[in-house]
Amino acid sequence: MIAVLLCVVLAADDKEADAALVRFRQAYRSLQPAARAAAVSELSRVPHERTLKAIVPLLTTDAPEVRAAAAKGLGAFTEHKKFAVPMLLSALGPNQKEPMVRCAIYTGLGQLNDDLGYAEVVKAFRTDRADVAKAAIAAAGKMRRKEAVDALIELSKDIQDWIKKKQSGGYRDDKNQLGDEGQQKGRLEDIQKQVLASLQEITGEKWVSAQEWEIWWSRRKATFEVPPAK
Repeated sequence: MIAVLLCVVLAADDKEADAALVRFRQAYRSLQPAARAAAVSELSRVPHERTLKAIVPLLTTDAPEVRAAAAKGLGAFTEHKKFAVPMLLSALGPNQKEPMVRCAIYTGLGQLNDDLGYAEVVKAFRTDRADVAKAAIAAAGKMRRKEAVDALIELSKDIQDWIKKKQSGGYRDDKNQLGDEGQQKGRLEDIQKQVLASLQEITGEKWVSAQEWEIWWSRRKATFEVPPAK
């Protein structure tokens, strides 16, 4: 399946890609996961059919650091998004227990800004891990789509409600724990900050509270168009 997908698109210069692959294979021999991850990141700076083919298998093999580097790296393959996005989506299942990799996958999807990827990003707003949810929310900001404003506003309203009711929203920490009331509130407030930051990135507006965003959107939704990126 992967071989079929990867055989039809050329992007970067062939010689440049071949040289990058030689450097990658040498660096990837390291016994240190961090060094192998760095090698993957470096290779992703040369988007090409051949480098893509080398990176894709690493989404589900090797250490989490290497998988995460592969997922983030694929975000640079914008000319190959029709192939990179399905590979990132298919890697979510095998990495369900690897939050670092899941975060990186959403980061990559945010950079690629594809319709299939967008749908998965929005679903992850309400995933159980707070760090993964934040990565998805940040990815939505990078995608800068009007329809994301509705989803973010709704999440913002729910967060305010959960805080008021002293609930967790189902979000867990990096130890997969809900924690006490104070920890739950702090986690929700942290997620809320990312929601507001993503709203600012999409709209170009500078409102700083959930209430201000609700009022603004109720007045502007019908006519709003995403402004050019600055």
